[in-house]
Amino acid sequence: MKQYILTSFISENGGGNKAAVVFDDFGLSESKMKSIAFTNNLSETAFVDMNHIKNNKVQIRYFTPEEEVDVCGHAALASFYILKQKHILEGSSFFHTTRAGNLEVRIDQNITFIEMAQPNLVCEVSVEDILNFTDLKKEEIILNKNFKISVISTGLKDIMLEVKDLKILKSMKIDKKIMTNFCIKNKFIGMHVVSRETMGKDSDFSCRNFAPAVGIDEESATGTSNASLIYYMTQKYDMDRQKVYKIEQGYFMALPSIIYVKIIEEKEKSKIFVGGNVSLIEEQELLLENP
Repeated sequence: MKQYILTSFISENGGGNKAAVVFDDFGLSESKMKSIAFTNNLSETAFVDMNHIKNNKVQIRYFTPEEEVDVCGHAALASFYILKQKHILEGSSFFHTTRAGNLEVRIDQNITFIEMAQPNLVCEVSVEDILNFTDLKKEEIILNKNFKISVISTGLKDIMLEVKDLKILKSMKIDKKIMTNFCIKNKFIGMHVVSRETMGKDSDFSCRNFAPAVGIDEESATGTSNASLIYYMTQKYDMDRQKVYKIEQGYFMALPSIIYVKIIEEKEKSKIFVGGNVSLIEEQELLLENP
């Protein structure tokens, strides 16, 4: 059985976020998927059901080293990139069956864009909650219109925390144990921290992402979190919903990554897509005694 190691959301200077993509033509058990993901020890491992690809529709399951999650942007991007490279999929429009629903995939100017689940405001948390597991000061945080901090989901529930500038973003720290307990208690994946001040002149946002509750201390590039971010920011500041937003992440991990997010308005609903560039690192053969 083939496994591919790829990195998604790469920039001109490398970076990106590694994911494993397994071409599951055995029908692996859930326990075996968990075991492979744990052994890989990457932020995500995607399992593509090779026996049920039909009419450009693909079923994929996603696992962190700790657990299965509904969807993952960078692993989805890696999956569709390698499926196209291996000529298993043809064309520029596909559908992606996940625990978050049936999601569209589009290729636009050689960049793959993955639809995320419909965004929604899950709840709000207090600034005191955030201060309890970070070293931030209250005056360094920009609150939402209700003077709280929003939790948004486009498939995964993330705290959306805006800070005042790039210096604060770079220097901030979390208390891993306290944050883990808080996220587990509230069933959150993690926290996406954003500054409107950026490193690149043509970037719109600079971000960091923390998800210790699912085994990821800090992640260099994320899809669902940045989809939630653009939903949140365009709602909060009435920003342009027609443009493609460029987001920096991983710059303070020496993994400079670029994520693109766009909103596509349709008659019945708006869709949020995340996209980026992908690079294949390695092709491996998985030898399984009991799949």
